[in-house]
Amino acid sequence: NYSSHTSVFKILKDGNVGVGATTIDASAKLQVDSTTQGLLPPRMTTTQKNAISSPANGLVVYDTTTNKHCGYNGTIWNDLY
Repeated sequence: NYSSHTSVFKILKDGNVGVGATTIDASAKLQVDSTTQGLLPPRMTTTQKNAISSPANGLVVYDTTTNKHCGYNGTIWNDLY
């Protein structure tokens, strides 16, 4: 029953998206606001990550084999921290 829940999901006419945001910053294409939850990127194994065909520069995933966030720099995947 969703009648007791308040949802805040906005898509502006310029394509900017806000989740949990009452207003969306003009410089953000995607804005997620929360004081109790985080952002969860796609989770996959190293094999699945390496099988992504033509990953975009800047693509971010969580590698469940290494337990690290990874980013693609246009040439290779790097651990972000």
